[in-house]
Amino acid sequence: MRDLAALLAMLIFVPLALRHTFVAYLLWGWTGLIAINAYLYGFMVPVQYVLIFALIALGSWFWTKDPEKLPFETNRTTTFFAIFWAHSLLSAIFAYPGLVRNWDLFSDLTKTLLFCVLMPLLVTSRLRIHALVLMMVLGTAFHGTVDGLKFLESAGAHNASGISKFGDNNGYALVLVMVMPLLYYLYQYSSRRWVRSGFAAGALLTVLAIVATGSRGGFAGLAAVALWVILQSRRKFAGIIVVAVIGLMVYQLAPERWQDRMETIKVAEDDSSFMGRVAAWKVNSAIAMANPVLGGGLRVVENPVIWAQFKDQPGLLGFVETPQIASGFKASHSIWFEVMGDQGFVGLFLFMAMLANAFFTLREIRALAKRSGQSTRWAIDLTDMLGASLVGYIVSGSLLSAAYTETPYMLMMLLEVTKLQLRRDTAAVQPNGTKLGYV
Repeated sequence: MRDLAALLAMLIFVPLALRHTFVAYLLWGWTGLIAINAYLYGFMVPVQYVLIFALIALGSWFWTKDPEKLPFETNRTTTFFAIFWAHSLLSAIFAYPGLVRNWDLFSDLTKTLLFCVLMPLLVTSRLRIHALVLMMVLGTAFHGTVDGLKFLESAGAHNASGISKFGDNNGYALVLVMVMPLLYYLYQYSSRRWVRSGFAAGALLTVLAIVATGSRGGFAGLAAVALWVILQSRRKFAGIIVVAVIGLMVYQLAPERWQDRMETIKVAEDDSSFMGRVAAWKVNSAIAMANPVLGGGLRVVENPVIWAQFKDQPGLLGFVETPQIASGFKASHSIWFEVMGDQGFVGLFLFMAMLANAFFTLREIRALAKRSGQSTRWAIDLTDMLGASLVGYIVSGSLLSAAYTETPYMLMMLLEVTKLQLRRDTAAVQPNGTKLGYV
């Protein structure tokens, strides 16, 4: 039945994509985020949905006329992405031999960055920005809504690990944390009551899905997002009330095992799981010290031979006593140490520069909105929520291997797109406030 529904959807979506470049672009992103193959079991499983819509979008970009399409122009975020991609390519080329996921991860990163580089060319109006945010929410929050419902139905017994695309429960929680602020933004800017209610329900179910993952990193990221939203909110008291209500709901519905697991955050030095992560950080930093420019290649630390080679070296954390890893190797469990080991200190600097650029762009948007004489509240609100998503990524990602997941790159480019749109809107208004005709 699911496969028949997928076939019917493709019979509708493909013609729409062929007629409209922007629709093809949205479907490219949506099929990548929702990973529909993971929910199918029959004849539609082998279909490469992402590739189909990516090829349609790229072909349509070159061969069809879109009145809202803009020519390619470099911007600061695109430049950072291009440099990071080039460095990742060199790291993959000169990687240690035997890295199973080296080229797969580089291929995924290339597809993500290509999608993001096209964003300023096709997302060229406030309506299209809203549509892109909606696509990201529908593609990601779907997973959280499903697991949130399962959590309620099982009275808190459901363990959510997500589909294979997310890796494990921790990676799944991270993705859900990043979509939470976007749900809140759509709730604010939906005019119909039933639509607003839908986004509110989706947000609550996604919170429950994060609880169902049992991820401490996800919980830390969710707390950081809540704090950011309160600090940036125009109605701070209302924000505190909302966060308090959600917190109370989580406390009442979460099983005792989840509360016990969250308590271990307070005693990290006695947590063998956390100390195992520190051991992985030591190995990653040791690899980076041996290969400071290009690192060891993507996911180098997950290779047992490389782990054995560097496991007794102190790296940057030699002052911390860590246990021997029984399995012989361990995931990086930190976006910072992951990039450090994979791409060296140069790659880490570029990765950090991209994130710093995103928050610099956020400040630029706020300053531009304040100088503008027109209504720019939407841009400030969207920017604040994009910032909240990136804060959640940074906090949760500091404990997880998620340096190459697509969502943070999409968020960073969406900030750039919002800035460019705000500049166009401002330029299209004369000093007396009359519009020059920009649509």
